[in-house]
Parts: sequence; structure tokens; C-alpha cells
Amino acid sequence: MTTRISAKQKMLNYLNKTEGYNTFSVAQGRRLFGIKNVAARIDELRQEGHCIYTNTVTKNDGTKTSVYRLGTPTKAMVRAALKSGYSFTA
Repeated sequence: MTTRISAKQKMLNYLNKTEGYNTFSVAQGRRLFGIKNVAARIDELRQEGHCIYTNTVTKNDGTKTSVYRLGTPTKAMVRAALKSGYSFTA
């Protein structure tokens, strides 16, 4: 019996890679994970407590695209989250 991995889990696995590229754009996310609304899955991962950053990259032709990457929250980010009422306990 094989276990299906959700698109969210595939995205998280990709962002957690230690070798090669561990970032992807919306277009790459659609192609790699077969989902239409990449931003919604990223938001769900963030709601689950994963620190995913969105960086804007300018391509050679001058167009801009958003790229997602996994990171570690700064102390200031944690303080701001706690101040706004976010709880880190399960």
C-alpha cells in the first residue's frame, strides 16, 4: 500500500531540502506540486507554524516574481506575534 503525500507536505519537503535549490516561485509551485492556488497552501503552512518567507526577485527581462523559502523567525518576529495574541503552544 502506498501513501499519498499532500501537496502541502510536498511543498514543505521541497523547502526543507538541504541540497540544491530549496526555493520556488508560484509558477514553479504550480508545475512541481500540481496545485492552482500556491499562495493558499503557503498560508496554510504558515498557519501551522512554519516560517515561510516571500522574497521578490527581478528577472533578467525586468519582470518581478515572488519566491518562497523556509526560514527561522527572528526574535523580533516572535515578539510581534506574541504581542498580537498569537500562541505557539499546540
